[in-house]
Amino acid sequence: MIARPWTEDLPKCRNTCVASCFSQLGDSSSTDDCLCFYCQTEDNSCLYGVFEPHNGLEAARFIMQRMAAELLFPPPSIHNTDEEIRERLRNAFISVEKAYIENYDGMIAERTSLQYRLQTLNKTEISQNCDNILHRLKEIDQHLSGGTTVVLALVHNNKLFVANVGETRALLCRTDDNSVLRVVQLTMDHSLNNEDELLRLSQLGLDVNKLRNFQYLGNQTGTRCLGNYLVKGLYKAFPSISTATSEPVVAAPEIHGPIALDQSCRFLVLVSAGVYKRIQEVKGNSEETNKQLAQKIVENFRKQSDFTRVSQSVLEEIEEDFVSYCLKNNLTPKPNTHITLLIRNFNFLPPIPQNDSCQKQTTSVRFNPIVQSKSNTLLNEIDSELYSSGTNDCETNDSIVDTNRSLESTSDIYPNRPYEKDKRVKGYVDFTCYYENVAKARKNGTLPSFIK
Repeated sequence: MIARPWTEDLPKCRNTCVASCFSQLGDSSSTDDCLCFYCQTEDNSCLYGVFEPHNGLEAARFIMQRMAAELLFPPPSIHNTDEEIRERLRNAFISVEKAYIENYDGMIAERTSLQYRLQTLNKTEISQNCDNILHRLKEIDQHLSGGTTVVLALVHNNKLFVANVGETRALLCRTDDNSVLRVVQLTMDHSLNNEDELLRLSQLGLDVNKLRNFQYLGNQTGTRCLGNYLVKGLYKAFPSISTATSEPVVAAPEIHGPIALDQSCRFLVLVSAGVYKRIQEVKGNSEETNKQLAQKIVENFRKQSDFTRVSQSVLEEIEEDFVSYCLKNNLTPKPNTHITLLIRNFNFLPPIPQNDSCQKQTTSVRFNPIVQSKSNTLLNEIDSELYSSGTNDCETNDSIVDTNRSLESTSDIYPNRPYEKDKRVKGYVDFTCYYENVAKARKNGTLPSFIK
């Protein structure tokens, strides 16, 4: 029986909902082995983490619990500067990676000893012991290849800091000057589709064109992670990366922030790659993935009366769409995929009360989930209809948002604004390219008749 991680006993952030599950050949089942934490300290700082395991859960569990210990004992101080917070996050990754390797020192030594024995066996000993040695080496390599990607978010002094390695993402959903909801990707994916990572690998002497085609660094697709000593300290064993002048897969995080948390910040999303890659597979457009995920979350905010169920409901919808897509196209989903979705509400919904008593709900809100994704500095926009949440029978539940009121009624999220007949709304769609193409077509005589 797997021991319950001590991180489960940390004080929970009540404005966060989490869902985690295993997808095994399309059979999705929830799991108590949630590889994430969402805790709140005594001075109201909050720490969130999502971990996506590679080759088993053992290393990911170790890394998750060690990371929480590094950052919470002691917790950040209100006197820490922004740079001190950034440095603390950076050092936490270094310390956890070091602790992980030390945890496997004995196994690494045993592996070296067994390989030496294989090289020195005579013919008689080879026939007697070779299979046992090879079997044990395979078991050790399985343990040593365990690792995880990580994304951390720290809310401290009303500022947001984010750190990540791998393809696990952090998304911030916020409103612009026109009160339109947009989503910005705060993290960069550490993969072979990242030109910065390809440049780093080329500087190590690797042929990035071959890596780009192969899409693997040793035994994994990501270019950064915690753990997986097999592809780090033992990378020379992999022909595709053996010529590197130093370890190609690294544990160094990218740190983002501080980001001021003002009234425009609605909610934060930490999500494992397995979630958004399912959306990519079904929708077939990687540039739209963040927007589609944010859209699903907003729709579930609208229809779910229980905020704590939102993450689970979104995951179930994504998994259902993915399985249907695989069945329709005769595809077999990758087995044993561990997926996690964490949503931290800032002010998209009213704060969850700190006691169990229900309070009369008086808030109204306008949903307009036009969202924007930031990926490699490309910003994209989509059109969307106006969404309004329905009422619920339990009118005293503080997690319910009543949107049956007039859109001009007072709201903590969308304040009452006087009607100004001649006021122009700031544009957020650039039609310059369209008009240029119309002018060219008119000049060339190829303009369609229905365009004036």
